[in-house]
Amino acid sequence: MPIYITQGRYTREAIKGMLVKPEDRALEVSRALGKVGGKLIGYYVTFGDYDFRAIAEAPDNVQMAAVLLSAGAGGGVTDLRTTVA
Repeated sequence: MPIYITQGRYTREAIKGMLVKPEDRALEVSRALGKVGGKLIGYYVTFGDYDFRAIAEAPDNVQMAAVLLSAGAGGGVTDLRTTVA
């Protein structure tokens, strides 16, 4: 399966929510990938221009795009940038 590296930022609303109710975002990312037959390899909170980086496997670009569009539509993340490794 192809490997994808995604970087992104949390929205201000998402950050406020995480402060009130901290949770492991990697679990949600893993679940979303699992729905399309993918797998989360690593999830990291980062400093700098992006707030997080995820490394994942997905069956193909279409399935990965579905996960990314779903994540973006949720309103918690923005500025997603994905590279095929």
